[in-house]
Amino acid sequence: MERVIRPAAPARAAGVGELRLCAGTLVVEQPDQVLLDYLDVRNGYAYPAYDRLETNGSAELVDGDLLAPALIGVHIDEGRFALLREMLPALEAVADLPAVPLQDADEDHVLCVAGLFGILDEPRYAGRGVRGTVVSKVLHRKRPDLVPLYDSRIFEAYTAPGVLPRSTDRAWADFIADLCRQMRDDLRAESDGFDALEELAAENGSPVTRLRILDILVWRTAGLWH
Repeated sequence: MERVIRPAAPARAAGVGELRLCAGTLVVEQPDQVLLDYLDVRNGYAYPAYDRLETNGSAELVDGDLLAPALIGVHIDEGRFALLREMLPALEAVADLPAVPLQDADEDHVLCVAGLFGILDEPRYAGRGVRGTVVSKVLHRKRPDLVPLYDSRIFEAYTAPGVLPRSTDRAWADFIADLCRQMRDDLRAESDGFDALEELAAENGSPVTRLRILDILVWRTAGLWH
């Protein structure tokens, strides 16, 4: 099933052509407008509060990073914060991820990313309020070029017919690995478009990674579709 999103936004000069994402099932028209609208601080999205949050200035996790999801739509109360601190020894491996962006990642790199989410499959963490959405928003900031963001909109878009299997009982590590592979395919298939969008964001004074751009485009258009 093909979804075509036509965002209602004023015309701009960038003129990036439509992109086909989510294995070609999601068509984003005027992706330059979608991106610039999100990056415009007047529109009240998570950029730049989430993306430019300063903690320790490195890929090593510290307590302040565990509060970052609150800046991108996820409530972090005392219980979730305590649980994330309990998970910290397993999540700290984000600092050891290979220095490659997702579009250049090989299978070993993908499995390294997916392995960070394996802790969510441990029975002791079931039903305690921290799942893939929270963990992804903690980890993505530390490696915004390699670790994808995840939430219900991303799930809906990437489990649409013709993309990833729709299942809510898969191991988190397996699902994230498949999500990384498909996002990598999208970034590669539309590499020219992402070249232009990355340059556009930088010229706008709002540099973001290609993976973050992909997330913005899918998140915004999936939201309009629903």
